[in-house]
Amino acid sequence: MKKTLILVLISSSLFADIDDFHINGFGTLGLSYQDNDDIIYRSSLRSSRGTSGKVSLQNDSKFGLQLDWEASEQIDFTIQGTVDSEGVNLEWANIKYTINDNHSFKFGQMRFPTAMYSDILKVGYSYNWVRLPEDVYGILPLTSYLGAEYNYRQTYQNIEYSFKLYGGRAKDTMTGAEDIGDYTIDLHNILGSNIAVSFDNLDIYLGYTYTDISIDNPRINDYFDKTLSSPISESEKDLLRYYDPRGKSTHYFSFGMRYEYENFYMLGEYVWIDMNNIISDNYAGYISMGYHIDKFTPHITFSKVTGKSNYKNSINNDIINESLQEMSKRTLTSQSHITLGLRYDWLDSVALKMQYDYIKEDSKGIGLSLHKESVYHPDDINLLSFSMDFVF
Repeated sequence: MKKTLILVLISSSLFADIDDFHINGFGTLGLSYQDNDDIIYRSSLRSSRGTSGKVSLQNDSKFGLQLDWEASEQIDFTIQGTVDSEGVNLEWANIKYTINDNHSFKFGQMRFPTAMYSDILKVGYSYNWVRLPEDVYGILPLTSYLGAEYNYRQTYQNIEYSFKLYGGRAKDTMTGAEDIGDYTIDLHNILGSNIAVSFDNLDIYLGYTYTDISIDNPRINDYFDKTLSSPISESEKDLLRYYDPRGKSTHYFSFGMRYEYENFYMLGEYVWIDMNNIISDNYAGYISMGYHIDKFTPHITFSKVTGKSNYKNSINNDIINESLQEMSKRTLTSQSHITLGLRYDWLDSVALKMQYDYIKEDSKGIGLSLHKESVYHPDDINLLSFSMDFVF
């Protein structure tokens, strides 16, 4: 699939001068540095690479191409692929059917619309940070899904609003602590919706997603399979089945807002993930402010993610209780973040950025940005990043 994507994108560039075909690209050349050799900084749970004690291109460097084909007045095809430190990724591959200016449908692979900036997740030129706040965007399990969506757009006086309804399935891998291993995330029966409203200088986003989720990890699976087959009571087995992270329902709630006044802007988002199994719930949010001074935009962001255990000590078995407590503790995510940044719009399609991040783990949980062996020892890091973002 990945090799096919590359061939399609490259060969399609031959048609770039045909009116019905459009080729667009984007990319980031990003450098980051933090001086702790024992910790790998990574910007997402989906990433296994980052920077550790030296300058690295791993976190933010990427390149993407998008092909749009207007097959008719009502039918459009879109393919988007990216290349980064994790390899080649198929982001979009869908067909859009437009009924009229207000109603449209999409079928295929699309961006998972679980937050305000999900659609432009990897287009760094579109936002002022070097990377989107990972306390919110790093905990979202998947970036794309396979399915269908319905879009409705309308304008009333000076108010623009849109409604999206979507469903499908998705699958990907998240990188766990070194002694636990990776997690395979399988989402099926996805059903979600979001509403976006814009008027004057204010944008508001509200979203909700329901999905059945299976979280597979060899160590966790082996524990549940062996314990469920052991000579314990049926009531204990029922409780174990409740905490088993395979085949459970999950809810995602998100809220975002952006306000602009002359050269000043303020924005923020809040995300709540309700897991309904041994994996902890997550509550995350950020608030960011900036000011445009000619081609310069200084900005500051405060963000935090906190995990809440779902295990209630309800099994009358000390050995099982201890194991489940440990398992729940290992999934608690807790860190805070202060970001100071500066963007310079060098050219119409090129932006230079500089950013400093102070990331601190909480003793109640594990920082999602810090990949290390001593998971129960809270750490903090100072991260310095530079990037050049471009579109064409």
